[in-house]
Amino acid sequence: MSEGKGREHISSYIKMRTWKRIFRGLLSRIRIWFRWPEQLVIFTFGISPFPYSTIFLGLMIYVLNNLMTFLTDFWNLNLKEAAAIVNLQEGLRNMLQICVALCIDAYLGYRWMLILSSVLYSAGLVLLAFSVPEYFFNNGKECPLKDCFKTLRHTPFWEGLALLIVGGASQVIPLYSLSFEQTKVVKAPKDSGPTRVKVACCRFVVKLGGWRQFLQKVIRWLCRGFLIMGIITSVYGFLSFKNNWHQRYLASAIAIVIGLLWFLCGFPFYGRRRLQPSPLLTMMRTVIAALQKRHLNYQEHLGQLHRHDGEDQNQLLTDHLEMLNNAAVKESLADDNLPTGNWRLCSVKEVEQSKLLLDLIPMSATFIVYGMVKSLGNTFFLEQADSTSGDIPIIVLQVIKGVTRNAVKGGYKVVFAKRIQRMQRQYSDGVKIGIGMLTSIICCAVASSVESKRLEALRESGLLNDPKARAPISAAWLLLQFCSLGAMEGLAGSGIADFFGHYVPDSRRYGPVFTDTLAGFGILLNIGFIAMIDYYSRFRYKESW
Repeated sequence: MSEGKGREHISSYIKMRTWKRIFRGLLSRIRIWFRWPEQLVIFTFGISPFPYSTIFLGLMIYVLNNLMTFLTDFWNLNLKEAAAIVNLQEGLRNMLQICVALCIDAYLGYRWMLILSSVLYSAGLVLLAFSVPEYFFNNGKECPLKDCFKTLRHTPFWEGLALLIVGGASQVIPLYSLSFEQTKVVKAPKDSGPTRVKVACCRFVVKLGGWRQFLQKVIRWLCRGFLIMGIITSVYGFLSFKNNWHQRYLASAIAIVIGLLWFLCGFPFYGRRRLQPSPLLTMMRTVIAALQKRHLNYQEHLGQLHRHDGEDQNQLLTDHLEMLNNAAVKESLADDNLPTGNWRLCSVKEVEQSKLLLDLIPMSATFIVYGMVKSLGNTFFLEQADSTSGDIPIIVLQVIKGVTRNAVKGGYKVVFAKRIQRMQRQYSDGVKIGIGMLTSIICCAVASSVESKRLEALRESGLLNDPKARAPISAAWLLLQFCSLGAMEGLAGSGIADFFGHYVPDSRRYGPVFTDTLAGFGILLNIGFIAMIDYYSRFRYKESW
């Protein structure tokens, strides 16, 4: 009996070792396949091959972009209240991206932040799913006209909205960095010769050493294809769950959970977390260090300036914002032993980079108008579309806006590519932003004329005093203003991001963050602007919006 048991133990031990070797060999081959970061993109966009999750992802984009319609049609909030809630949500979500960027660089990294944002996002959508009127009223799926806003206060809507704000702010940066940022094309060596490679049944001619460049292009086009699938399925989701916001919110939450589970499948292949210095944190360190040494005169201590190893040892401090120069002065020999990233001493290079960022603050204040105009797309433009005959669904107008944004953004690069190379980058960005802001004026003018036509149609039909009435005009009248809005976002939005990247090259990856933060500030200002107009309307015409 003992010999039989011993043989069984030996046999089971051999089987276990064999399976371990097979698993390790398989894992090593997988690690070799994912040795390049661009191949890990499939775990970020990889949920798109699953049909059901693709539908839910498109649905998630739809429900968040049509929150205004949910508040006005189902909760019967007036235009002022609904616009304030939507603008508050979008504005805070954009402005919080600065805090998220600091947290990513200093503590969590992209992967953990994406996991945290997905959990917050899905939890917020679940709370919104149980804040629909059908759970609080017995007379149908809409709130009665009386005391709707008071009833909304006692629903989980506000908790869900808060989670959506934090989750949305936390998702934008890591999602972009782990997807399209990983597929930036690496230039092949100039002296490399052509060679033939085979992919499936097709043969391609690429430069020797340019195989990775070719692979990055293929993956990038696959990512774009997945995004197009998401747009198509958003239209399908709109038709499938029409007027059922409970299912829309739940389906969107399920989509994020499925995407998170797929992303976690690739977590072992991402390698160690890499933290990096943040230009925003450096600017804060410089300001605090300069305030602590405000009693010093840096011109008397030019021989005691601090420079990190590897930096230009001959770099001098400029006289611009000279109060910050004290941050680079070493007060004693003990300052050489201070750890990197301390709040007492900065290098000359860090001080000069902080000056560049501070110089952008007054110039970037002019970009706030971009956010104010952009906020119209998810508030009043949607109400205009919802108040027409309904021959064109709202989701189609939003898709047209997105297509126009990408087409104008790409067309500008194609048309002005050679000219941009011959002129300074800053001047090119200024022209791009200027054209975008000019387009915003055209957009607002067109929207105003369309609104006048809609009100005239209601007046002729005798429905002007009915807030639920639909104007007997086609939604095709709104095509021009949605196209103009998309063109403005494509020109001004990308121009502002490039502006930050070209003026402060070391903070180029913060360009989209700065852009969204300024847009968010403009969106919040729009709340006060609407309140002022409402006050004037009540004072002059004795009626509110």
